[in-house]
Amino acid sequence: MRGLGSTWGFAMGISRRSIVATVLLASVAAGCASQESARRGQVDEVILLTGEGNPVPLREIWHGHRATVLIFWSANCPCVRRYQDRVETLLERYRAKGVAVFGVSSNADETFAEVKRVASARGIRLPIVRDEDGLLAQAFGARSTPTVVMLDERGETRFAGWFDNERTPGEPDREPWLELALQGVLENRSDFATRSPVFGCTIARRLFGATQGHSCLAPNEPTKRSPQ
Repeated sequence: MRGLGSTWGFAMGISRRSIVATVLLASVAAGCASQESARRGQVDEVILLTGEGNPVPLREIWHGHRATVLIFWSANCPCVRRYQDRVETLLERYRAKGVAVFGVSSNADETFAEVKRVASARGIRLPIVRDEDGLLAQAFGARSTPTVVMLDERGETRFAGWFDNERTPGEPDREPWLELALQGVLENRSDFATRSPVFGCTIARRLFGATQGHSCLAPNEPTKRSPQ
């Protein structure tokens, strides 16, 4: 009986420790979820300026769309210019499917007036909003143009990265990372890469001053493997 009591006490001790550990893990998980929810709420309230100069929070940008693609845009980045046709094609191809596509101007060394002037001169149809203090770029971790971020109908980030692996449409080894993710969201699938390598021109931040020019940092031989 003494041995049985000892075994019972030992088992109860393990049980209590397991319960405490489970409660602690649940508390940590709840805390993380709460922090993530709070962060999402803050991002949704970031104020952007429309082309007409009207302030609008991010939540009104994505609300009512099945998916929203944000393309961090620059008037002086050669990478942005190289991808212009691909952006316009994306805009037209997915508009009827409930997808909204916006350019986001976050560079501290480019005025919104300059951005709009350049976009108009190039005949760009992409609507561009201004992230005046770079808060949206900071929130999404966007450091270069044209980084893309895709949100779903709930405003949750489903993809962040680059359009593709630097191959032009039609090339057999092109991997259209953004479109694969976008199609996955529209079909309620999750079997796609949510991140990809990013290159491009550095987004200038006010805190650090203007950048020293805009050189496209895409590699000569881009990766041919899809991101995991």
